[in-house]
Amino acid sequence: MKIAPSLICICVLLATLPLIHAQEVPPLPQLDSQLQQRLTTYLNEHGEFPDNYILDKFEYHDVVILGEQHRARQDPLLVQSMIPLLPSAGVYILCTEFARREDQPLIDSLLTGSEYDEKLAEEIAMRQFVHWGYVEYVDIFKAAWQYNHDRQQGERAFRILGLNNSPEWWHIETQEQRDDPEFRRKVWHGESEKDWADCLLREVIEKNEKALVYCGINHGITEYRQPVVVDGKFVRFVEDRFGRYLFNAIGKRVITIYLHNSWVNAEGWSAPSVRPADGYIDALMKEIGPDAYPVGFDTKGTPFGDLPGATSLYSFGYEDFTLADFCDGYIYQMPFSEFVPITCIDGYYSSENIDFARRNALNPWFRDQPIEEFESSCEETRQENLDRWGKLR
Repeated sequence: MKIAPSLICICVLLATLPLIHAQEVPPLPQLDSQLQQRLTTYLNEHGEFPDNYILDKFEYHDVVILGEQHRARQDPLLVQSMIPLLPSAGVYILCTEFARREDQPLIDSLLTGSEYDEKLAEEIAMRQFVHWGYVEYVDIFKAAWQYNHDRQQGERAFRILGLNNSPEWWHIETQEQRDDPEFRRKVWHGESEKDWADCLLREVIEKNEKALVYCGINHGITEYRQPVVVDGKFVRFVEDRFGRYLFNAIGKRVITIYLHNSWVNAEGWSAPSVRPADGYIDALMKEIGPDAYPVGFDTKGTPFGDLPGATSLYSFGYEDFTLADFCDGYIYQMPFSEFVPITCIDGYYSSENIDFARRNALNPWFRDQPIEEFESSCEETRQENLDRWGKLR
């Protein structure tokens, strides 16, 4: 039986979490009038359009991390739209999970070329993760190239900095080997998220630069500490996340902004996803309507920061977990009913690269599969996300 590909490398760590039976998604909470008034008043007085909100954060911070849950179309589109705006805030670097440090020469060549090389952009994406053939993510490179192509003579070029490691998935040939520590060591050959942080510190902080970072939220957490939960019980906090390394090195010069999406269920990763902040943000936006969004807002020291998150696994290890514990800022672009998944690139897999894709797939099931199975895997992932968001409408 076919085994669907796992998510990107965060799942290696999260494999220790419990696989609890699925449960129903909790309904939207009832907002009392006082809470609704506090939240609405704060949005009216302090909420900003997402692009302005992000730009304003660079006045007091050197690194702004946009953390996502992956594969929601509006998130990479937001990043694309930010690229021509960032230089106005003195930011000329986008650091990304979705490219490898090893491929930096390819990225630099792509962004400075006289013509945009679509196939090179797709190759960079595939070299990072063979199941990442998504139009909206790859077009982030195009947005940076376009900015460089259109800039006036003498204006500084924009750069995308690849952060990710170069795991050697071909060492794993069976499903059993995926959980074997010996094979894990071969795959990662000493690399960790500290290498991500070291790269940013070297290329950004030590050079007195500023950078926007785009990555999965589980990598991008800074002050928040991610819990390890086994059999429904808190075991310890994770300290070896990219964002934690940055925060330990430069403190509040780095902050995390969460891009609205689902959270992990308190019952475990196999249970249905839940709404962030126990659904209070979704309930508020439903009440006040689309004139309130898209919007970015702070969490720490605000009424939004006091919202709880007991329905999520993210609350484990905290006595009174709130949204302010999780992130510094929040961007709400649309309700789950309007979420659209990313677009699979037509012709992403070909006779020229299918052997590379087979050899470098995270899941060993793909080692001998035809192009059609890789393509159907992308479509299945799209549908899985639609189903997940559909339960949160």
